[in-house]
Amino acid sequence: MPVLFTVIPVYDEPHTLAQCVANVMAVQLPPQWSLKVIVVDDASGSATAAVASELAKLYETTNDQFQLLTHSVNLGKGAALRTGFATALQQACDTDAVITQDGDLEYDPNDYPALLNALGNEPLAAVFGNRWTHARGGGAWQIFHTAVNRFLTFLSNQITGFDIGDMETGYKLFRAPLLQKILPLLTEDRFGIEPQMTAALARAGALLREVPIHYTPRNRGDGKKIGPIDGLRALWVIARERVQPISNSTTTQIQLKNKRNNKPDDLSQFQEQLPHSQQGGNSLPPFASNTGKNILKKIILQVTGFMLGIALIAWCVRGATKDPAGWQNLREATSASLIGLLLCSLGSIIVSGLTFWIAAKPVQPLRVQDQQWINALASMLNYAPVRIGMFVRAAYAIKVDHFRAVELVAWFTSLAFTFVVALAAITAATVSWIQFGAWTFLPTLITIAMLGGFSARWCATRSMVQKRAKGLERLITNSTALWGSIALHILDLFFATGRVALAIQILGLPLNLAQAFLVSMASFAASLNPLGRLGFREAAVAFTASALSIGGLAGMENKFQTLAVIESAGEALVAIPVGMLALYPIWKRFKLSKQARAQAIATNLNG
Repeated sequence: MPVLFTVIPVYDEPHTLAQCVANVMAVQLPPQWSLKVIVVDDASGSATAAVASELAKLYETTNDQFQLLTHSVNLGKGAALRTGFATALQQACDTDAVITQDGDLEYDPNDYPALLNALGNEPLAAVFGNRWTHARGGGAWQIFHTAVNRFLTFLSNQITGFDIGDMETGYKLFRAPLLQKILPLLTEDRFGIEPQMTAALARAGALLREVPIHYTPRNRGDGKKIGPIDGLRALWVIARERVQPISNSTTTQIQLKNKRNNKPDDLSQFQEQLPHSQQGGNSLPPFASNTGKNILKKIILQVTGFMLGIALIAWCVRGATKDPAGWQNLREATSASLIGLLLCSLGSIIVSGLTFWIAAKPVQPLRVQDQQWINALASMLNYAPVRIGMFVRAAYAIKVDHFRAVELVAWFTSLAFTFVVALAAITAATVSWIQFGAWTFLPTLITIAMLGGFSARWCATRSMVQKRAKGLERLITNSTALWGSIALHILDLFFATGRVALAIQILGLPLNLAQAFLVSMASFAASLNPLGRLGFREAAVAFTASALSIGGLAGMENKFQTLAVIESAGEALVAIPVGMLALYPIWKRFKLSKQARAQAIATNLNG
């Protein structure tokens, strides 16, 4: 008879632990299954320790059905789970299974039968519970918690190749041989264990299914312990645990509608990944050696750059606090100037979204409104480390717009090239303006932009390029995409310059429009550095404005830091709320796309 080992990590849950264990003990498992419960007390306080001891005494005559383990010091949920897993595996057979269970009352053990029924007989099988079908209650905290969990799940799916709806779920069920295989890979001590377990399953070639479960959330006032630091740690673990993608030839993905409890809307989606036939015993497919190392180096570089960017932001803010006259100017600024500052930021976001849309026309007919929403979200996420904005944009293009990887790379490359052309054209035109007069600005701008565009088209028509591009050179040879992208990039940079010029006007700085163009172009050039965007653009604004002033304008150094802060705030005050507004339509598009894929696959299977 197979045994289900329930591992319950506990830390300071004196009010819920006894009821949780009672609920687990009372669950009616399928007839062929028996139950064993392993509670791991992670150095809780005396109240929880007393409850745990009473439980051990209560169940000591239940044929070894209950086992209590204790940590002498608090190590975290991940460490407690590893302790429970190791103990379960010492007793388990290949036909047994292990499930995780939190020590509170958020999860209902009556979902165990559904999870076990989905497990199947494969030794490398796992089942996750999806909370979001039956979840109820929680108010504003629950809405925020759900959004964060869905975002982390989305990122995890991009890394692992799975297509699940709840990576952070507290119900993870494993066949014992699979848990034996992934246990050496688990090193996280706290809540980072959740994304790490999912990544380990991908490495092991696990067959992963997902079923709906019941979930009654609690908030921090009720004792919930996960916090913002754990969310950041999860981001780091997801990025670090990047695995070698499994090719389509060795992967079978199945998504089916599972109508449970006669509810047609309960969509149970699962993905099957065949084990690597080349692997034997407990060997694992290696991490992507070169790619994984390169990704890790890039992540370390960008996280380091993010910290340096924060330091640069702090430097600007510190200098700005020493400029009371500048803040007085801001308070006295006209409504037209302040509204214009914000409208320039909004215009920049809209034009940027149009640029992505028009650049993709030769390969994908995208909906312009969808590109506006994803561009708004990416603009907000540009304030985060590890270039999450670009990462999310790429994932959206693949999952929702069905870009092939090669198309995505070509699309981004064409956008990068046209942006550099626009940046070079405006910079050269501004220098010409300063040297020879304002009348030279527009001719120089048009000349440089046309030279860049025609040069790109000439290169794209070469046989060597066409042979390698395999038709994707049309992203450059297509006139609408090429000239439209360059023109829209130029317009985007004009809006950004308008924001700088208005900030200069508000502060009363002695910089003209041509100098405002140079300050803006310097800020965008600084954002292209491999360390990230945040902080470097602001520092570039302050340094460039100071260098362009006559003799540095002694005694006014802090005003240029104030300029950097106001210009950046004018962008952030638009990008962040607009990005938040974009979350719902983007989530809706993901949901619709996911359901469409499930229906298409089900139709193919039934056909």
